[in-house]
Amino acid sequence: MERLATRASQFVLVGGISQQKSDLITIVEPGSAAAPEVRKGQLYLVVEADADAPGAVVACQLAAQVFRRVFYADQSFSATAALRAAVRAANKALYEQNFNRAAHERANVGLTGAVLREGALYVVQVQPAQAYVLSEGRLRALPAHPSWDPAHVSVAPFDRAGALGASLFVEPELYRCPLRPGEAALICASSLAPLLGRAEVETLLRHDPPAATARLQELATAAGLSDAYALLLQVAAGRPGVASRASTATTRTARAPDGWLGGLKRRTTAMLGGRQHPHDRPPRPAPTADPLHTLPEQPSFSPMPVPRPGPLELGESLGEHYERQRRAQPDRAPLRRENLPPSAFLGEQSFSGATTRRIDLSDTAAVSQGRPYQPRFTHRPLADMTWSERLALPFQRLRLAVEERLQRRGTRRPPPPRPIPRGQGLSYRRVRPPFPWALLTGLVLVVTALVFYGMSLSRQNDQQLVMEYFAAADERLDRVRAAADEPAAVAALDLARQAIDQLQASPGVTTTNPPLWLRYQELQREYERALAAVQRLTFFEEPVVLAELPSGRFADVVVPPPLGSITDTTVLEGLRYLYALDADPRSPRLYRIPRDGGAPLPYLSPGQPAGSAIVGPLRAAVWRIDQVVAVDQAQGGFGYYFRAGNTWNYSKLGASEIWTPRDRIDIEEYGGNLYVWGAQPNEVLRYRSGSYGDTPDYWFDPASIAELDLSTVVDMSVDGSIYLLRSNGTVLVFSQGQPVGEIVPEAITPPITSVTRFFVTGDSPENGYFFLLDSLGERIVQMEKLSGRIVQQIKVRPDGPLRLAELAGIAVDASEARPILYLANAGQIVRAELPPPPRPFREADSPPAPSPAPAP
Repeated sequence: MERLATRASQFVLVGGISQQKSDLITIVEPGSAAAPEVRKGQLYLVVEADADAPGAVVACQLAAQVFRRVFYADQSFSATAALRAAVRAANKALYEQNFNRAAHERANVGLTGAVLREGALYVVQVQPAQAYVLSEGRLRALPAHPSWDPAHVSVAPFDRAGALGASLFVEPELYRCPLRPGEAALICASSLAPLLGRAEVETLLRHDPPAATARLQELATAAGLSDAYALLLQVAAGRPGVASRASTATTRTARAPDGWLGGLKRRTTAMLGGRQHPHDRPPRPAPTADPLHTLPEQPSFSPMPVPRPGPLELGESLGEHYERQRRAQPDRAPLRRENLPPSAFLGEQSFSGATTRRIDLSDTAAVSQGRPYQPRFTHRPLADMTWSERLALPFQRLRLAVEERLQRRGTRRPPPPRPIPRGQGLSYRRVRPPFPWALLTGLVLVVTALVFYGMSLSRQNDQQLVMEYFAAADERLDRVRAAADEPAAVAALDLARQAIDQLQASPGVTTTNPPLWLRYQELQREYERALAAVQRLTFFEEPVVLAELPSGRFADVVVPPPLGSITDTTVLEGLRYLYALDADPRSPRLYRIPRDGGAPLPYLSPGQPAGSAIVGPLRAAVWRIDQVVAVDQAQGGFGYYFRAGNTWNYSKLGASEIWTPRDRIDIEEYGGNLYVWGAQPNEVLRYRSGSYGDTPDYWFDPASIAELDLSTVVDMSVDGSIYLLRSNGTVLVFSQGQPVGEIVPEAITPPITSVTRFFVTGDSPENGYFFLLDSLGERIVQMEKLSGRIVQQIKVRPDGPLRLAELAGIAVDASEARPILYLANAGQIVRAELPPPPRPFREADSPPAPSPAPAP
């Protein structure tokens, strides 16, 4: 393998003063042949941190120390694995140090590490960092800096979010390339990278280190950099120290002819204090050979070795001799203890004599095929072998195994002696009884059968228990149908609910058991029909979440009504969206949402210019004729915002600077007029169409409402008449400024106690419905507008993923065959179809009532 010499040169500028070394640059080169740097490779490390951060230098030194220690302590033969482990350890050490410090005292470190090993350069980077590599005739920047490509928009060189110490997890960038003689690499701080263009870097890498260092100092001084540092690596052919040895030998050869005259001259010069010429200096001792790269001295052998002695004839073995005597005189051979081998007393059924192999020194073939030593590569570590030795290693081992096998087959072994029969009754060993395999097998089969039988009994018991639950639930549902009045039906419903809950908790009623699961679903539907008939409670079939506001809550939702014969593209564009007002007390916004669902997009926000005004906190939004309008609250009063084409315009509401709102402003639109509730105590203000800047009308007749208690009113709606909703569900009806009626809801279970909003459908007091929001009961109550009869109370299913615990707004689109409800629930906009009205109690045989017809 070609030996390479590496030259490393540092450029350090601290406070505008050039220095020789930097604490932020680490160079680790092998100091001896046994150092770990020989196996792991030479390490060059450059770290950097924000100079303004306190303790930046300490953090950089900590990262460098941990990186170096872990890299060389890693036992892996892979350089990339060791680099990853070192980066993770350095990041963990910095993260633990930053964790115990305040945010302004933390320091994040960028790192570039280069390992030169066996002619390959391994680079690891954690931003911010910068490196340049000249390899195979191509110049690469790691990472690619924007100064090289003006169209490049990457911010990776300036990104400190992934630096060491910023997070417990770090993902370094790794790069590998060959580095041959004449090639080089430059590692520098990210502050120096904007000054280095492609041509400049290529010139630096091809020049010698002193010239490159001087050029870097010129660039840094011209740019006004006070602190900068870089590391330049250049690779040359030959081993380090070869040139010095050659120069020493040349000097010694040139100095030999001087003789005693040259020595006298040198001594005289030294005595007079003169300067000694380099050629007159004493020669340096010759360098010793590297034991890792040189073969040991081979021993010398005599050309006429001493002849090997002949093999000794030892005769027959002891076993053969004993067997021959026993066969020659079987009757005279006494059966004595000393004539029997020890194994005759151990209880074996047969005895074989000792198979002692004779030492045959005449086996010259085996001796000649032996080797004085094994090949060296079998004892060397795999990491120290060359690629050719690694590839040849399996074939060499296979060849040795084949040769050893052939040697064993060629070696003759004497036949074993005949076994000596042992007499009966001479064993003192206790004979074990045979293992009862048949009994064990039978026991396992019996236990297995009992386990399966027990499982079958348990399954049958569970099945029988489930069937009993089904029978009890059917019986209790029959009691509901046969109840004489609603209280008895409600009590029977509670018992049926308990039986259904027991069925649901049963392990046998699951989707993996289709017959029982289908029967459970049918029982659940029967229970819901009975619940709807008795308590008028229905459930949304498939509610859909159209939009979510993760960091906020919606206060109201506005749904554009259907408009016929509209050709204006701006109006048609506005009809494709829903509009929602959030409940942020500091800066509420108006969002628009696609009707099919999607992310809420800000439509009007505080601080946004609109005409001659700046939008303030939005308080209300309503649909007016063909567009959505909004009202904000500013220091000078309340403003009215509307669209003119694709821009927002502004108009101040007349006399709004004297409003005294309590908590919520409710604004409704009818016939182009705006009706405001909550601006003045117990009063509805009316702004006439086209005159929103004028003083509003006080719509109520003071004498007619003097006896009315309007303190519990929570919401208002207008459809020609004005409806005021109280928290107990009662609706006050006004016409022409006079109270004309009061609609009291029908008593239901549970009772209505705390409604917050309502929506009115229909275009007159004679048709349509009230939809009341009960956030405490998580339900929507549908009530007839004329009589106050409760049509149904609607909830989501208890086992569904949706909860209506924070209902804040409702809008109903009655243009479809089945009305569509839009709900503002916390940070969600939910769409659901209105369920069909349930059949009244005791009218199970009558067909279901049709859905409410859409309002004209």
